[in-house]
Amino acid sequence: MKLRSLLFVLATLFGAAAMAAEQVNVNYQYDGNHRADFSRVRGSLQLGEFSDERGLADESTIVEGYQAETGMSDLLRNALIQGFEHGDATLVEGEGDFVVSGSLTSIETAEADDGIQLTMRVNLQLNRGGRIIWQTNLFGRGTAEDIATATHAALTRLIRELMNDDYFLIELQ
Repeated sequence: MKLRSLLFVLATLFGAAAMAAEQVNVNYQYDGNHRADFSRVRGSLQLGEFSDERGLADESTIVEGYQAETGMSDLLRNALIQGFEHGDATLVEGEGDFVVSGSLTSIETAEADDGIQLTMRVNLQLNRGGRIIWQTNLFGRGTAEDIATATHAALTRLIRELMNDDYFLIELQ
């Protein structure tokens, strides 16, 4: 009986350890080179709320088995802040004339020849005067040997896609 109890406890401990998510430090720093210039925006620019609509219990989950150092919607928002600042945007904390907000709708991974391919889907919108003047779904895909680098690459791709969106840029001029 004691042996059975011991085996049960050991199986439970090893099972819990196997199910625990690996902590991943994405430590995102924008290192891209978009050419968007936000220094002449027709009003103040604010990055509003970003949500995680994936329906997960823990928003820091990148994908099953991997957790980032912070919530993924916070990671997304901070990455976008860096992208805008790279284009000389002056962001305001209070009420901005233009407010960029959005939601993370999905993150998927697949095996690729050169590692892990991570695809991030994000819904973004631009508001002015309380109404939506632009909205889109962006996809950021990154491929790397590890999940942290693939996440970093996907965020950089998302920023590049946004900064190259002519309709978005026109609304800000």
